[in-house]
Amino acid sequence: MTPSEISQEEERDSLIFSLLIRKPGETVSGETLAQALGISRVALHKRIDKLRSQGVPIQAIHRKGYVLEEIPDLLIPPVLSFLLNTKKMGRHYHFMQETESTNLVAREFAQTGAPEGTLVVAESQTGGRGRQGRSWFSPKGENLYLSIILRPGISLLESSQVTFLISVALTQVIREKLGLDALIKWPNDIYIKRKKVAGILLETENVGTKLRYLIAGVGINVNTPADGFPPQISTRATSLSIESQKRHLRPQVLAWFLNALEKWYEEFETGNREKVLTYWREHNYTLGKKVHLENGRKGWAIGITPQGALLVRTTGGTVLPVNAGDVEVLG
Repeated sequence: MTPSEISQEEERDSLIFSLLIRKPGETVSGETLAQALGISRVALHKRIDKLRSQGVPIQAIHRKGYVLEEIPDLLIPPVLSFLLNTKKMGRHYHFMQETESTNLVAREFAQTGAPEGTLVVAESQTGGRGRQGRSWFSPKGENLYLSIILRPGISLLESSQVTFLISVALTQVIREKLGLDALIKWPNDIYIKRKKVAGILLETENVGTKLRYLIAGVGINVNTPADGFPPQISTRATSLSIESQKRHLRPQVLAWFLNALEKWYEEFETGNREKVLTYWREHNYTLGKKVHLENGRKGWAIGITPQGALLVRTTGGTVLPVNAGDVEVLG
């Protein structure tokens, strides 16, 4: 099993989307499509049959052509390719209906030399994981479960900063594209109105202190309804659809995220890391709040270090750098 670059066939499928969506609800002749793709009418019919088998609602209108009313909520490669505007992120794409964990699949790819930006997406996970071995709620057809392979030229000690830039990219998309007041909770969660809407799981492979690659796992609650969460997390979780009171097109949310991630990643790689930290501080859920640490101590979150540690002033006045673990925000 190897991730493949978006193939010529998938590029043609993306072009079919482009031509049909350009005039939503109107027919486009088979001759026009075939000429644009540089293929025969028979080959075009095969491409469209394949898209239909994947759930794309393309209709054939007798003696007129083909019509597609809207972009479908499908995570298949041609849909993402149509929406994507990146050079690297998501350009090598592996999509599965179901897997145990996208991070596990991405790790296999990374170990065999998959290029940076390789993306693994699943409709559902049977063993989705969060931090510290916790499970991640992964129902089919509702949300986004993805992993990205990154190979930044940084040391292992600096790897936690990648969590920051991923959370910044995701927060920016939710705020600017969806108009929702998303905030970043240290170290790896996105919150809206005091409820978790997304999480990030960063896993590394290193030789000594040299980083070989990172696997960034991201789970985003996109369309889970208010009564769709398990009882144990229902009071602490939310989704983009709950907060905006409408469903969202998952491939569009994914494309927005990858587009934003590539821009922030370029800033990070060119040394402009303070820009990442500035956005993180400005849209943060933890700083300035009273917090409860895993060791039972309480205090106030007052800042973060350039390496990503949370600075907490305890009730006794001591300033502690917290490098890992969970922090409960008390208010």
